[in-house]
Parts: sequence; C-alpha cells; structure tokens
Amino acid sequence: MEDKNCLKEKLKDLPEQPGVYLMQDSLGNIIYVGKAKNLKNRVSQYFYKQKDRDPKVEEMILRIADWEYRIVDTELDALLEECRLIKEIKPHYNRQMKNHQKYVYIKIPDESFPRLDIVQEREAGGGIYYGPFSSRHRVETAVEGLSDIFLIRKCSAPGRSKGGNGCLYRQLGTCVGVCTGKVSSEEYRERLDGVCQAIEAGDKGAMKELSSRLARAVEVLNFEMAARYREYLLGLRYIQGRQKFLKGTYRNKSLLALEQLDTEKKTVKVFLIKGNRVVTSRVLTWLDEDLKQFLREITQALADQPGCSRQLTQQEVDEAQILDSYLRKDRVISIPITQKALKQGAFVEDMLKRINLKRINEEEKKKGDNYGQEIL
Repeated sequence: MEDKNCLKEKLKDLPEQPGVYLMQDSLGNIIYVGKAKNLKNRVSQYFYKQKDRDPKVEEMILRIADWEYRIVDTELDALLEECRLIKEIKPHYNRQMKNHQKYVYIKIPDESFPRLDIVQEREAGGGIYYGPFSSRHRVETAVEGLSDIFLIRKCSAPGRSKGGNGCLYRQLGTCVGVCTGKVSSEEYRERLDGVCQAIEAGDKGAMKELSSRLARAVEVLNFEMAARYREYLLGLRYIQGRQKFLKGTYRNKSLLALEQLDTEKKTVKVFLIKGNRVVTSRVLTWLDEDLKQFLREITQALADQPGCSRQLTQQEVDEAQILDSYLRKDRVISIPITQKALKQGAFVEDMLKRINLKRINEEEKKKGDNYGQEIL
C-alpha cells in the first residue's frame, strides 16, 4: 500500500502532454507500454478505482512498481512510438490485454481446382494472396460466403467420384461438383476470377447476391439463414475495405499532414508521409520561412525513400493503420502530393496556398460547429 501511495505522489510530476509510458514491475521489467494524449490524465486512471475494470488490468496494476515516460509532440507520435516499443520489447500485458493475434491471408493455391485457404504466412511458392487481415473471424465468414456464391470446391479430393452425384456439398448445391470430374479447369478458373474481383471490389455482384439472399431469407422468416448471410456481408465488406486500404499503401501515395500544436504561438507539427511510413516530421510555425524550407526539401526526401513492398510486415501494417486512422481526424489537415505537383516550378508556393486554404476552411468549420453547440 505504501508503494502505491508513493506512486500516487509521483503522478503529480507527470506532464499534461502527449507521450508514451512504460510500466515496470519490482524487478525493473517493462510489463506494459501505453500511449496517451495527456500523460498525467491517462496514467492517473490506473491508480483510482473504476467500475467494471478488466481483471487483467487489475492484475497488471498490482504488479506496477514504477514507470518511465517519454514526451512527444502529438498523439500520432505517441501512437507510432507505442507501436514501435511494443514490437521491440513485447511486454507481457500488451499481449494479454490486446489479445494479440497473428494476421491471416486468403490464399488461392496454384492448382487446377484450388479451394480458398486461410493461412498465417505467405509462402515462397506460387498462388494468389490477399491480406494481411487482422480479423480471422471476418475472413472466415467472407471465405465461406464467397465459396457459396461462386460454388468453389469444398471437398478434399477433386475427381475421386467421377460419374457419380459428387460430394455432399455438390448435392446440397453449395459446390460446383469438381469431384464429379465433369467441371473443366477453364470453367473453374472463371469462378475463381469472380472471387478475385469480389475481393478486390472490382465487381459488386457478390454483394448484391448476398443482399438478395438476405432479403429472401427475411421474407420467408428464415432468420437463421438471414443471420448467416448478414455475417457473409460483413465479412466481404471487411476484406474489400482492407484490400482498398492496402492498395493505397502499396501505391506509395505521398501526402503532407499538419496538426496545430499551439494557437497562440501558431506552432504546427508537419509530417511528410509516403505509403505506410512517416518520412520526416518537424515542429514549425504556420506559413513562415521554416515551413517553406520544409516544402523545398520534400522532393529530395521522397526520392531518398524506398518504395513500399507488396509484402508488408505485421508492424508495417500496424503503422499504416495508425496513419490511416490519424489522418481521418478533424484536427489534422492532409494534402496529397502528386508527382505532377512535384515537377511544377511553383511547387512550394502552390503548397503554401493549399495549406492556407485548408487551414481557413478548418477554422470556419470549427466556428460553425461552436455556433451550433451554442444554439443547442
């Protein structure tokens, strides 16, 4: 109890700034890494009783003997630093409380009549891979739904029952019946092409088909089937959204992101982002010479940065997701940087105009939101 009182006293010295905190046990081992928009507020929550707190969190709190913290400029810096430290240190309670799962892929093997497989690693051999995906459940329901729609093989031995009625799946109408020996590889390949288009969101036919089946099931009061089709829809939407996100990362899109830090001092944190990583960042003052110099350095900074691999590591995917979520926040201004814009002689001046216009629009939006709240 005395130790906990000492820790509560130590809370008074924590800054009210963004950062990461590293919880330690009595032996000095780092047992948990967290991030905070406000370090004092976040760390203080661990030392005051809360209703319905997760038992794993309670267990961790009992083991906390000390902590250290690192101040950063913005919440994005804290998110990226937290991600890096967790991968590097692998603290016990980060794995326990976040229920860490490996990413999975959808694999279409390089075979004559392949099934849709769910695997945890990309292999060196042939085949088509989609992912990585973080929700195995959503992937499983998506694969089941796609297999039903396109009648992809479910049995384990194509061609074993030539001349017969085929496997049980064939008789139930959920498999094309490769096992009968009557399905050509060309016909089956067309079905696989449909699966690929559905995953890549190039063809909305699969979504429409599932929606129609869901509506028909509800109409005849078959709620069990309706629930199943709803899960198929959610799974397919998930993998389509994920593939769209990963494609954007693979294309190595470049952009400038700005977050205001201090309205009085007019300071801003500027991030140059390419694909799934922050190339460089700096704290500057709005529209001054330092910002102009930063913009002048962009062309060379992007040229020096290697392209993004089409086989992202788990950490790279995590970091790409952090960036994607962060850039959607209202307080962050983001401006795409195209190759065409970089080649323009007036690149710096054009970027300054775009930044200023975005900033003005954001300020007007905030004024409108505040006015609406005052009326309410």
